[in-house]
Amino acid sequence: MSDLYKFLIIGIICLNLDAIRSDNPCVFVDTCERCLEADFSCAWCTDKLYRFRSRCLNRTQLLEHGCRAEHIYENEPEFYTLTDVPLKDYDMGTDSSVQVKPQRVYLKLVKSHSERIKLSYRPASNNPLDLYVLMDLTWTMKDDRETLVKLGYELATTLKNLTSNYRLGFGSFADKQEMPMITPELKMNPCAKAGQVCEPTYGFRHHLHLTEDAKRFVKSVKESKITGNLDNLEGGLDALMQVLVCSQEIGWKKEARKVVILVTDGFMHFAGDGLLAGITRKNDKKCHLSADGEYLGSLIYDYPSLEEIYRELMKRKISVIFAVTEDVVPTYRELSGLMKEMSQVEILSEDSSNILELIEKSYDRFIKRTQFSDNSPDFIKIEYKTDCGGQFPTLRKRNYCNDVELGKTVEFYIDVTLTDYPKDGIYTHKIRIDESALNEYMEIEVEIQKPCTCSEELDVNDENGRFQCNNNGFMHCGMCQCDAAWTGTSCTCPTDPTNATTTEAIENFCRRPYDLSKPDDLGPVCSNRGTCECGHCFCFPGFEGTFCECPECDVDCDLRKADCICGQCVCKYGWSGNRCNCEDSLDGCIGPTGEICSDRGYCECGECVCDEPYVGKFCEIGSETENKICTFYEACVTCLIEENTKTGKCGNVSEICGKAEKLEKFTTVFVKDELDIENRCLARVENEYGIPCDHYFTYQMVAHMENYLLIQVNVCEPLNYMAVIGFVSLATFFLGLLLICIIWGCIRAKDKREYARFMADQENSYMEHSPIYRDPIGRFVVPKAVNRKQSNPFL
Repeated sequence: MSDLYKFLIIGIICLNLDAIRSDNPCVFVDTCERCLEADFSCAWCTDKLYRFRSRCLNRTQLLEHGCRAEHIYENEPEFYTLTDVPLKDYDMGTDSSVQVKPQRVYLKLVKSHSERIKLSYRPASNNPLDLYVLMDLTWTMKDDRETLVKLGYELATTLKNLTSNYRLGFGSFADKQEMPMITPELKMNPCAKAGQVCEPTYGFRHHLHLTEDAKRFVKSVKESKITGNLDNLEGGLDALMQVLVCSQEIGWKKEARKVVILVTDGFMHFAGDGLLAGITRKNDKKCHLSADGEYLGSLIYDYPSLEEIYRELMKRKISVIFAVTEDVVPTYRELSGLMKEMSQVEILSEDSSNILELIEKSYDRFIKRTQFSDNSPDFIKIEYKTDCGGQFPTLRKRNYCNDVELGKTVEFYIDVTLTDYPKDGIYTHKIRIDESALNEYMEIEVEIQKPCTCSEELDVNDENGRFQCNNNGFMHCGMCQCDAAWTGTSCTCPTDPTNATTTEAIENFCRRPYDLSKPDDLGPVCSNRGTCECGHCFCFPGFEGTFCECPECDVDCDLRKADCICGQCVCKYGWSGNRCNCEDSLDGCIGPTGEICSDRGYCECGECVCDEPYVGKFCEIGSETENKICTFYEACVTCLIEENTKTGKCGNVSEICGKAEKLEKFTTVFVKDELDIENRCLARVENEYGIPCDHYFTYQMVAHMENYLLIQVNVCEPLNYMAVIGFVSLATFFLGLLLICIIWGCIRAKDKREYARFMADQENSYMEHSPIYRDPIGRFVVPKAVNRKQSNPFL
């Protein structure tokens, strides 16, 4: 086939598709699978009677160009809910609660398209609680055990305040009964050195199955016995692993929130420490408790690793509280940080007297936190978004929330995306979205839309199909299946039988390697910007290059000043800028100080581009009080002002100003008018009386004179002190007079109000008629007999 013929074909293709090419991502895609991946809206036509060149368009366009509806294969995602039981609190009758909805959904996924599911979570009130107290009973914890005995009934009351549906269990631990964890001669009485008798060392002992009976819990703690070990490390992880994996022996309830509180004042042994005692077998994460609750694998299996503990906590949905003394808190916080979803660290007092408070506080944190995880395969991507019930103004990408109150519903939006087809050919999967601490989950039944399944019968002799494939092949499912000697999208490329050339091999000539060091890692055909015909790319309008990898050069790229390399203007020597239209000259960026953009930016097209937060023609202004040009000219301007005001303090003006003039020619003008705020500088000069006076000056480049600076100075007028004293005296007199008038007016007004009130009281007086009124004037009447005697002195 001649090159002219090839170009003719491509020209006809472009003319036919020009009307729909510009905003359609589907056009020119040549296989069904690539078509559906190009965009969610793309569809593929398998109709043999279809005559339009591009079989990949959106559904509406395919129907408009004559493709029959039953022959259109397109992306068809589906989503519907299978089980959606309403949220409810714990019900004693049914022994259940519903904290997550929906419970089951169905998804049909198409590649590269996301489906969103809304998951609702609400913590249930009165939810069952299983609390297992795992206590270090080595010698230093003797007081703590006694405290727990005293607080046993109070613990039951505390738990009852949290939930009426609780159960308690108890276990204790020490360490492995082997050197160097213990001293052999003290094996039967490890407390002998302290002059005490105690229990022989044991690894872990399960004392009490989870029960609602608080009396049994107190009795179990009281009957437990103190033991001891040699080193200051304990076998807490050994014990914790048994508590996690021995579900039946411990009595964990599936529906309950499961919590272990590990109480200790020491550090822990980790995986590998068992080698010190000659124990080499890796912890098998299985239950090894005897009928009496004794751990039988202590001398057989090594301590578990933190990773193994974390996986078991997640798998069995058990949370752990490390209640430890203050001196070991930093170590346990680091440990908890590695499994923060399932653990917390609380500071235990020396005698464990605050254990009730710790349990209450930790439980409150656990129930207020929710976190979701999933078991999705590698080819299905799951993202979580939530505003945590209004805690954030917008959705945030996170799978957890804190401080979720009881009864408050939190919504998670889960985006599920198929990133690739499964390599094992299994197209149905079940994914669980699990709440990390509860037996609550949402199950997603996923069906993956298979890549371009076609049920069309194969007809190699169909004339219409062979015509569309240039009689060098036949049409099947909308794609040409070429004869042995031909290949290409339309079977237009002859092959070399000796080399067994295939369509894929020819297409590879049109694929650009992602990495030149890995030639087999190839990109899309013609960079998805053209068509491949016989191993050559014919680019769509607007693109160029061997693999159509480059956009065409911008029309504004001046080829006299730049070279166009893969759609970008690469400036020739002496030119710069986005369009290479700027000469490489720094003249316009060099300020009076002689620096390029004051060393606070860079020069582009003869203008300064300033770094943050600097501004100004030369980036000289840094803040309201900091200006490099002001600082540069301040000494000279100060000297000129002193000379102008004849204070005689400057000295040699020519010498001081000559340093500045070497870098920039300037002239100075003294003005009386107020200067503009822009570029205004301050020069503080003492007048002839020794009093500082603020002078302002501005600077500006004179446009019509190269390298010439104009400085305008606003001279501060000296103060008229007599006028100031007179003004202050008059102001003081009038203010004093005004104050006296105000006080006199207030007194007059007050007197007037008091007098009016007095008159009103007189008018309304009732004292003359009051029965308890007593006349202030005393009146006495002399008897008549006495009066006569006093009047006749001779009687």
